[in-house]
Amino acid sequence: MYGSMGVCAVEDIAVPDLPGFTRKCYILRPLYQQGAKVYAPIEHNPVNMRLLMPRQQAQTLIDGLSRLESLDMGSDRHTIHDTCRRVIKSADSFLLARLLKALHRKKRLVASQKKTLPGAEKDFFDTAERILFGELAAVLSIPMEQVQQRVAPHLGAH
Repeated sequence: MYGSMGVCAVEDIAVPDLPGFTRKCYILRPLYQQGAKVYAPIEHNPVNMRLLMPRQQAQTLIDGLSRLESLDMGSDRHTIHDTCRRVIKSADSFLLARLLKALHRKKRLVASQKKTLPGAEKDFFDTAERILFGELAAVLSIPMEQVQQRVAPHLGAH
């Protein structure tokens, strides 16, 4: 997992043959962003990079989604956006799930008023979903669409 890029495969560890690069980097290929490539410095990397969650943790997360509290994002646009950015940057699976529940609730609320989520919040929703569902799909060895089908019914609870 590499920050907001989500699940990545390590293609190489090398000094990239690009202007301005002098340090060794992980050369990463995001699994769910076609054609993207990331150069992540091995030392002093400001982006959160971690191993994928274990299979059992992924199953526990899915099984517990209905009981998981949605994240309190605040009420003003600035606070909501800061909260979304912080959670997405953390790439913490449980926080991402709580964020998705909160954004899903807001999406249903505005839909009941015949409106749509504001553009930035829609983007945050899509990014959080891509990161979390991508990790679950990779860990459980299932397509992301199947993760969507398994998780969607639980997002509206709590």
